[in-house]
Amino acid sequence: MTRRLFDRLGLARLIRLGVLSAIPPAWFEIAVLHLRGSFQSRPMWTPLVALPIVAAGGAITGLDGDEARSRARFRPLSGLLLLVGAIGTLFHLRGVGRQMGGFGNWRFNMETGPPFPAPAQLALFGAVGVLASGRPSTWPHSDREEDRRLVAGIRAANVAAYGLLAMEAGWEHRKGEFHNRAMFTPVTLGPALMAVHTAAAAGVRPARAVEGPLSALAVGAGLVGFGFHVRNVLRRRGGLSLQNLFYGPPTVAPLSLTGQGLLGVLAALFDRRR
Repeated sequence: MTRRLFDRLGLARLIRLGVLSAIPPAWFEIAVLHLRGSFQSRPMWTPLVALPIVAAGGAITGLDGDEARSRARFRPLSGLLLLVGAIGTLFHLRGVGRQMGGFGNWRFNMETGPPFPAPAQLALFGAVGVLASGRPSTWPHSDREEDRRLVAGIRAANVAAYGLLAMEAGWEHRKGEFHNRAMFTPVTLGPALMAVHTAAAAGVRPARAVEGPLSALAVGAGLVGFGFHVRNVLRRRGGLSLQNLFYGPPTVAPLSLTGQGLLGVLAALFDRRR
């Protein structure tokens, strides 16, 4: 039944749905972080306006049964997501450079300044969305060729995304002094998946065999991390309050690991089917 459903939807549409699923948690995290920064710069409002537009437009295109038309409509939305993420990365890097000591004091400033990996991950989701909304070909065996190209694109994007994710999680969990062993999970799982995706792209059979299970582990680890963060918020005085959401652990941040893991699972499944 699952195989029949995948055949009906196709890898490109599944990727687009995956990109859409990453938007709500990303929007919430951006809202909390930018509110914490008191929206001191007007561009900080940009992702809060742009992401709902992408999500609403993407949901409409996802219901369109015409694949070519759905792709054509999703393409500019993915481009907008890519643009917002890229500009956000530049703004965050500029924010790091403007702190005392600038990039000469990069280690401290990157840990305490605006998190530049976050918008960069958003840009990567946009890039994957652009890749999955290219014009469908009518040539014989074109579906297999497109799946091969999409699998390669997912692997490349995930290698970069897991590196950024491990970097950001490392900084954030270091602030918490890794008081819980589970805090080492994204810091170790991210680099492991980077290596596996790279080896799988090079055609290493053992890597291709473990790519799916390890990506599924990332999906589960992200959900467990989300649960840990929610629990830590609830344990603070006042429980589930706006203040605790703003100043407690970033509640939805671990779900980015789940999003990348889902894309990795798709890449592994369609790679085997080829």
